[in-house]
Formats: sequence, structure tokens, C-alpha cells
Amino acid sequence: VKKDNFANHEIPIKKGDVLYIFSDGYIDQFGGDKGKKFMAGQFKRLLEEIHHKVFKEQAEILHETLKQWKGNIDQIDDILVIGLRI
Repeated sequence: VKKDNFANHEIPIKKGDVLYIFSDGYIDQFGGDKGKKFMAGQFKRLLEEIHHKVFKEQAEILHETLKQWKGNIDQIDDILVIGLRI
């Protein structure tokens, strides 16, 4: 059995920072004009644009953005996004 090596990393955080934990379902969702994946870069930009809003509004934006992105394409995976404001 192969064991992976893990390393601990400390990330300095301060009051007002927002942390997100998410599955790969959002970034792997097919859609858009060309039926391509949403992709991590686009997801990161979206979170950067909305991180200052209250979480309820963020959830609505994430939901509506995904709905528009996938159009008539079926959702292919579970989608989980958790936000935590320090």
C-alpha cells in the first residue's frame, strides 16, 4: 500500500476573511455557449466578485450563475460550496 506524504501549512487569517470549501461539482459542470466545463479559474473569479456580499446573496448568485451556465445540460455531479467568514 502506497502512503502519500502530507504537509501541514499555516495560512494567516484575519477578521473579515472568507474561506470556502467546495466539491469539484461546480467547476466540472458542462455548459456555456460551447458546452465546456465551468473551470476553476472562472469559479475563483466568481467567488472573488461576490465574497463581500452576505452569504444568502452569495448562495443566490452561485445558484443562478450555475443555472444559466448549464442551461439544458443535466447536472453531472453533486455540488457543495461552504463559506465561512472569520
